[in-house]
Amino acid sequence: MIKSAQFLRHAHTAMNKFAQALSAALDRCIVTNTVAKQGEPVGFLYREAPVFENDSGWRFFSGDETDEYTDDPDNFSVVSLSEITQSNPAIAALITQPEGSAWEIGEDGEFQAVADWQPQE
Repeated sequence: MIKSAQFLRHAHTAMNKFAQALSAALDRCIVTNTVAKQGEPVGFLYREAPVFENDSGWRFFSGDETDEYTDDPDNFSVVSLSEITQSNPAIAALITQPEGSAWEIGEDGEFQAVADWQPQE
């Protein structure tokens, strides 16, 4: 009986980890190709209302993209949140922030909340 209870606890823990990993893999985000394909680190990120199925609402930029660059939808990729957090571990702690949140990398290399930021229409 004890072994059964231990097995069930272990199985439950394993399933929770699996569910968390699956959720992270299914949650998608929009990333500029400077980050997704050219390997630049994330320097600016914000969260808006999701616009497609499995969209987390997160948008990631290097911070050096021009308006002209970001006006072209071909300069963006849709990737999993886990892919972004693996290549940019410092943002993992931020992905639970609510819609309307915006963050930028500071001179000290730490992410700082951007208080007066509003998305462009």
